[in-house]
Amino acid sequence: MAKRTSGRQRKSLWSQSGPTPRLLFGAFAIAAVGLLGLTPKTLFGLSIAWPYAALWGAVGWGRVGLSLRPMLLLIVFGLIQDISFNAPFGCFVIVNLVVYGFSAWIASMFDVMNEPLVAVVAPVLQFISGFLVLWLLASALEDHAVRATPLLAALLTTGVIYAMSHRLFDLGRTPGQQVGQAT
Repeated sequence: MAKRTSGRQRKSLWSQSGPTPRLLFGAFAIAAVGLLGLTPKTLFGLSIAWPYAALWGAVGWGRVGLSLRPMLLLIVFGLIQDISFNAPFGCFVIVNLVVYGFSAWIASMFDVMNEPLVAVVAPVLQFISGFLVLWLLASALEDHAVRATPLLAALLTTGVIYAMSHRLFDLGRTPGQQVGQAT
């Protein structure tokens, strides 16, 4: 027979951790996925759409409002993406920061981030805006409209994986807490 506690449930290590360990763990996850993305991405001869992992941080970390540490990490990840994709310096930095700012703006508008409509629609709109900015930048730099199919495949991959792992990028803003106080 299992022992009963005095009616209290134990809190998980994740719920007890503050924003800094959560930020570092999310950054580690982004870096790990990014490093894996540098390897060949084929499975049985089919090309796999690799997620843009930095956008997970931009969407999730922006939910607590604007803060310097997440912005610095997104700038670093953006510069690394620029180098690995042979993009002009600053392209992915712009995409990451636009999505981060959009996420922070939505968080400041809605105090209840776990409301189903806000929790589902907001990240979808943020990912779409990020990939739209990316497509616009790429098209402007190439002087013609670039193919959208690879970006749509990466958008779907990025969104689906974020939906399954969004808690990793939650820095712990509680309802009623002022935006920007968690970090």
